[in-house]
Amino acid sequence: MNRFEDVVNKQFLEEYLPQIDSESPVVDKSGRVNYTVLMDLFNRLNGSENPYRFTYAVVHGTNSLIPSWNVPPQFRGQEDRIYKLCLDKKDTWQNVLGNTESENVLL
Repeated sequence: MNRFEDVVNKQFLEEYLPQIDSESPVVDKSGRVNYTVLMDLFNRLNGSENPYRFTYAVVHGTNSLIPSWNVPPQFRGQEDRIYKLCLDKKDTWQNVLGNTESENVLL
């Protein structure tokens, strides 16, 4: 289990801050990190259990998280591994896994 300070540290900021969209609420208009927003996101996404999911959401936005029906069967319950893979490749899950959406998915 990770604490906020374990995940959001100097290495995190050096590696991911340049990748964060300037329109993201995590970064204010002057380019400074809004730690209140960042900590809220960490708590909402259970960043202590899923640090890569949290980091992926910081970089790409919460709306870009993989929908549950797009998780390949071999990764179900282990989605944090997908986010780590995507962060390592500096790409989105759609490009790393291929868009697995199906027209047969029932909503």
